[in-house]
Amino acid sequence: MSTITIGFIGIVIVVALLMLRVPVAIAMGTVGFIGYWLISGFEPAVKLMGMVPFSTVANYTFTVIPLFILMGYFVYYGQLATDMFSSISKWFDRVHGGICYATIVGGAAFGAANGSGPASTATLAKITVPEMERLGVNRRLAYGIVASAGPLAQMIPPSMLMIIYAILAEQSVGKLLIAGIVPGLIIALGYILTVFILLKRNPSLATKSERYTMREKVKSLKGIWGITLLIGAIMAGLYLGYFTPTEAGAIGALLALLITIFSKKLTFEGFKKSVMESIKTTATVFLIVVSSFLFGYFLGISQIPHTVSTFLTGLDVPPMVIMFGICALYIFLGMFIDMLSAMFLTIPIILPAVISLGFDPVWFGVIVVFLAEISLVTPPFGLSIFMIQGAVKGSKYSEILKGSVPFIVADFVILLIFLFFPDLILFLPNLM
Repeated sequence: MSTITIGFIGIVIVVALLMLRVPVAIAMGTVGFIGYWLISGFEPAVKLMGMVPFSTVANYTFTVIPLFILMGYFVYYGQLATDMFSSISKWFDRVHGGICYATIVGGAAFGAANGSGPASTATLAKITVPEMERLGVNRRLAYGIVASAGPLAQMIPPSMLMIIYAILAEQSVGKLLIAGIVPGLIIALGYILTVFILLKRNPSLATKSERYTMREKVKSLKGIWGITLLIGAIMAGLYLGYFTPTEAGAIGALLALLITIFSKKLTFEGFKKSVMESIKTTATVFLIVVSSFLFGYFLGISQIPHTVSTFLTGLDVPPMVIMFGICALYIFLGMFIDMLSAMFLTIPIILPAVISLGFDPVWFGVIVVFLAEISLVTPPFGLSIFMIQGAVKGSKYSEILKGSVPFIVADFVILLIFLFFPDLILFLPNLM
């Protein structure tokens, strides 16, 4: 049996295991070890198992991951998101369906301080869905807004997926983080436009509103100073080159801790939970990273990345047609497996071809992360849908899915914009 055949069999087995909900670290690590064993022998495979965990995790670049994770948990347990949403909603009080727009803006802002799509979705669902229903927003619309606005954390820096892609693709973490700013804003504006169109067509989707005085609005601004300071410091420091992404993570975690302590929002119990949850999440991510690198070594000696790259670059079609096919592949995978798993599985195989076709790897990273965002609301996997189900009592899968359909359509329109106008993504990182 040829090495390429063994490689393709390994990929099929990993996909099957992931669809059966086998943990990604176990699936990729086991198949990677056995595949390397079959091609190179038992002794080299054992040596690889001993080498990869240390050589991978000991990489200085990876220190950015636990730091940003810790920052996100300080923001979450310090309740900065609750204050921020309360303030933003007051400033949209005179707009029809203002609470809907406030949720989208709040989702973008919270994502910038959190970095995790599922965590952002769960937090938004708990805070905003009851409030939207109280103000007469149609339940399906409320679900759809949260299911789409929550995953904005995947795109807006500091995004964990951006960092992981940067490491996998050996690209600048700073450039990837900065590259997500403009796309994140465009996606948020797309969702706002979607809500505007829905409310214009059917005003009854949002029937009530509350009025606040200017004094109350100005007073509410104290609820957003913390997140504004946190986001501004990180983005300005990265863009202007004052500190590296790792230093940005450290500064962000320290700032988040000081802000939540100063505002008396973070209890000692919340501090303990932040640290423990960060340790658990970091351990999980690192285990996945180690197993994916092991699987990557297996793919490398099987010659699959070279074979796929040669095949794709040899097709007699325009490069953009091939990119459409790659996007369709990610959308399909995202319907059945977690996109983090899909990234670890596919980036080592597809990226060489993408670069050979003339596409910028930073631009492609933003596209992949946006596809991961879309996958959070597409059935049947649709992790955002399940997060809302768990966070909101009485919510139904079918209602959440129906409410998400207009925003999924908006996602595909925005994806086309990103594909045909790459400068929207690249002009900020190119100025760094």
